[in-house]
Amino acid sequence: MRIKEGLKESGEFWLPSTPDKKVHGTLSISDGGNIELEVTGFFEDWRKAHNVNLNRIVGHIQKGRSIPLIFVTLDDCAYKTLPIPVGIPKALIRVSRAFIGVQYDEGESPHFNTLTFSLEGIGEWVDISGIIVENQPEKWTTTISYEPREDVSLNLDNGMQLLITWGHSLKYLINKEAGIREKIYFKLISPEARELNEFTSLVRKITEFLCFAMNETVCLDSMHAISDDLTQEIADSKTEPVPINIYSPSWPYSKDVPQINLYNMLFKFKEIQNNAERIINNWIKSYEQYDSAFRLYFLAKMGEQTYLEEKFLTLVQGLEAYHQRIAERMVLRNRITNIVEPFKDIIGTNGNPQELIDSIMDTRNGLTHHNPSKEPKVAKGVNLWYLCLKMELLFELHILQLMGFSREKIDSIVDNSPELKRKCNW
Repeated sequence: MRIKEGLKESGEFWLPSTPDKKVHGTLSISDGGNIELEVTGFFEDWRKAHNVNLNRIVGHIQKGRSIPLIFVTLDDCAYKTLPIPVGIPKALIRVSRAFIGVQYDEGESPHFNTLTFSLEGIGEWVDISGIIVENQPEKWTTTISYEPREDVSLNLDNGMQLLITWGHSLKYLINKEAGIREKIYFKLISPEARELNEFTSLVRKITEFLCFAMNETVCLDSMHAISDDLTQEIADSKTEPVPINIYSPSWPYSKDVPQINLYNMLFKFKEIQNNAERIINNWIKSYEQYDSAFRLYFLAKMGEQTYLEEKFLTLVQGLEAYHQRIAERMVLRNRITNIVEPFKDIIGTNGNPQELIDSIMDTRNGLTHHNPSKEPKVAKGVNLWYLCLKMELLFELHILQLMGFSREKIDSIVDNSPELKRKCNW
């Protein structure tokens, strides 16, 4: 999770089972969704500190003197360093997930009706704005006006609704080097309250959908939720839902902020706008059906491996996992042959797909079985790099097909994507 402005606030914290035993602490949330709580004192008798269950900690923090106390709930907690009963007892606690704005009881499962989240690069991918900029050079003036955009509504097969929504207020406008752009969000809406995991599972799939479409590793950068059953009173005895900000580590994540390049995207929202509901539902369905293959593809694509040989073997394993969902019993060579066959005319094999198949098999067998007789046929160095790119290309073509793109559209995507064209030519 990308957190550009970290949070570090002091407050009081306690266990839901012992609300009278409060300790002072400092809650810190940093880039990557890393959450730590440093406390002074003990949640329990110090002699029992080693055995106490810290699964959930609640408390309140205060941001500024004039702002009311803000409730927090910290889940899946564990000591990183234990307090010792000497001097000022301090302890550091690892936290997996933080809810800012709510206090849950022990054993209470968070349920929500709406979850709103934003991703890096979503504005560039959607590329639809309500901002109108009129330049008048003769008067040395520029007029900026704003016309709110209507939400784009997509019905998901699981009964949820996915909205693409614009920040309908000038306070959401952000200044970019390329100009002015308002903040854009995804919003998941469910008629019935659902557990957070049901929402976050979809958030990950949609995040990776954007990674695939944009051909870049982009991160979740904000997430907040509301429940119809959790409201707060405002002026004139009216109520409104309590906004709950949610922080946690999330995947994919890259320490480097992505450099969004419009020309490197495989497709933009405008290109699928008329079929976005079908394509996104197909993506979610395919992700669930081929979950192992998708995860291995993204693992290889996002450069998590230390060595090129690891990347290659991850891709081979991913292609094998993908084809196993199509045919259970088949030797790997036949699987690779079947994967290459539908796209043999565009993957750049100079009319000889068998050469690519042989290279994949020889390299795989050489790396996994360490057979000296196969050593001369194992791709190495730049040749291994090119082979990995060909395998990425195979994955990408099949994923486009799973999403419902026609062969004509796939050909068009390849022709208009500098990276895919390079992979074809290598």
